[in-house]
Amino acid sequence: MRAARLLSTATFVAYDRLAPREALSLCPPRCETVYVGKLPDRHALAQHEIDRLLVDKAREGHAVVRLKGGDPFVLGRGSEEAAECVRHGVPFEVVPGVTSAVAAPAYAGIPVTHRGVAPGFAVVTGHEDPSKPEAQVDYTALARFPGTLVLLMGVGRIAAIAEALVAAGKPPWTPVAVVQWGTTPRQRTLRATLEDVAARVAEAGLSSPAVTVVGEVAAMTDELAWFEPGLVSPDWVRSHRPLHGVSVLVPRTRHQAGELSERLRHLGAEPVEAPTIAIEPTREPERLRRALAALGDGAHDWAAFTSPNAVDAVFEQIAVLGTDARLFAGARIAAIGSGTADALAARGLRADLVPERFTTRGLAEALCATVPEGEAGRRILLPRADIATPVLSDTLREAGWDVTEVEAYRTVPVAALPEDVAERLARGDIDVLAFASSSTVRNFVALAGQLPTPPPAVASIGPVTSQTCRELGLEVTEEADPHDLDGLVEAVVAAAGRRHLPGAPGAPHER
Repeated sequence: MRAARLLSTATFVAYDRLAPREALSLCPPRCETVYVGKLPDRHALAQHEIDRLLVDKAREGHAVVRLKGGDPFVLGRGSEEAAECVRHGVPFEVVPGVTSAVAAPAYAGIPVTHRGVAPGFAVVTGHEDPSKPEAQVDYTALARFPGTLVLLMGVGRIAAIAEALVAAGKPPWTPVAVVQWGTTPRQRTLRATLEDVAARVAEAGLSSPAVTVVGEVAAMTDELAWFEPGLVSPDWVRSHRPLHGVSVLVPRTRHQAGELSERLRHLGAEPVEAPTIAIEPTREPERLRRALAALGDGAHDWAAFTSPNAVDAVFEQIAVLGTDARLFAGARIAAIGSGTADALAARGLRADLVPERFTTRGLAEALCATVPEGEAGRRILLPRADIATPVLSDTLREAGWDVTEVEAYRTVPVAALPEDVAERLARGDIDVLAFASSSTVRNFVALAGQLPTPPPAVASIGPVTSQTCRELGLEVTEEADPHDLDGLVEAVVAAAGRRHLPGAPGAPHER
């Protein structure tokens, strides 16, 4: 909770490769976020540059957060960065995290201590070369240690480490477990012994980030595994984590809440959020306010909302007018779908009409059906996006309705996809694209360019979005039914299954 509080009030955040990206959603919209992550062969910034950056930003008056994966004081160089702050008189505090040395084994069903098996555990860097004569790690002492050894950053040197432990007296049959991407939807666990772990790791293609557990507790994963599909029954996977290991690109607005991502994450997926559009205020706020004031004076029989963004935009202008939800007292309210109806309900308004089909045409037909045969159409206010399709307004006008359509907000494309998202797309590391609107499809295609072969599966929220996909050359794998968030989540699961992706229903599981 303290970490969440600090992120929510930060003005500058420097984050690592293994820091959870969803944590950045807690930051204020104007917070500057800078990636300073490191790979074994490539660093975004050198350590001394990171140290300097933190000090400089603090001296400029920023509320600085250094966001790390795991615990900053467990082989995380957090103490070095804190010492730099001390040298320059910059006050700081430490918010301890859960080290991957404990978290990753726990998610693989491995307790680092267990009564009668392992009375303690030692956390050791595996980044150091065991063959160096000046090595700080004492493998002879580690081989005698009566507990569990947990090696961080050691998968690249696993052969030399295993050889050093055996040479120092550790039995070659000692159980070993290597947990890659622990606690995340990409988690994979490999069981081996000191004798064959190097060959098994090479055969499986495991690489960093990975945590290596050496000791008898490593064999307990067979009994205690609870999270990873490769270690539990297929029936459990289908009912609990049908999307484990499936990466789903979620195009969204720059600051939009990730409800879709949260639902996908609950099913085991790895949501990869990619801002493709930003929601900007209308260019005609006074016109929108005049239309709302007229609504309050009885000028309209209906007000229809076609997105939660429209609800937010309208209530921003209602606040400027100095009024509230009572402005709608003389009108009936329509919502295009359950998500928009929920946004209205959060403002104290219950939609009088939600069509069975959550599309603009479905909304238009449902509205027309409210008018008795032979009577004239009603007066309706449509606060919409600047790029809204004309289907709704044209259909109503043809049916004799008096339509007032006003721009409530604008959708503006972002300049580029985040660099890490673009890289993952290019190398084919995205399994499913989940589109919740036509605008996200158009902007994504413009930003992404050429997709890899074979391309990711595509899940669409409804027929209008599907049509936009096809017009832009994307083959729709599954279309949501119903055309809402629940339906889109089911479409993602079905799309993953049809593609036989790891973790998806019907897909083979590695054991």
